[in-house]
Amino acid sequence: MKRFIPFLFCALVILSSCTKSGVNLFVGDYSFKTSGEATITAQAIIDDISATIPAEMNIDLGSDIGQLNISVSDKKRQEVLVVINYVNGDVVTTHGICNGKTIQLDEFQRNTLPISINSSLLPTNSYITMSGKGQVYNDNIIVFDMTIKGRSTIGPVTYQVSDNNVQMVAFRNW
Repeated sequence: MKRFIPFLFCALVILSSCTKSGVNLFVGDYSFKTSGEATITAQAIIDDISATIPAEMNIDLGSDIGQLNISVSDKKRQEVLVVINYVNGDVVTTHGICNGKTIQLDEFQRNTLPISINSSLLPTNSYITMSGKGQVYNDNIIVFDMTIKGRSTIGPVTYQVSDNNVQMVAFRNW
């Protein structure tokens, strides 16, 4: 019996260390895709030319795709560093806090808004911030509900941008 107790203790330690939770559950490399809808509201109609542009629109966001890397920043505080590498060449970093099977991403800046109303109206001078809360599924998929806010100039009009159901889905690269 005395020999069995140390063996049982070691087995429990080994089994409990294999369970992923918090930071360990999220650390890794992922491929992601972001899509959804945003609302843009004109700050002001400047002249007659911009009168042909609606004052408010719900627009579909283009699909943003790329690679996502999550690594430990501070294991004791359950903090991670998140590197988002978009296919279009942009790289963004942010931090996150892990809690059980959820992760909360801090706000980060994007200088592009993935929309095109038509070929002549592409966004310019964008200042967009994003943040999000994600939930892990099957230890290999994270579904983030993203928050977008900021401003973007489209044609001659500057618009306020807000999210309207934006998700980023990340699949672990094995």
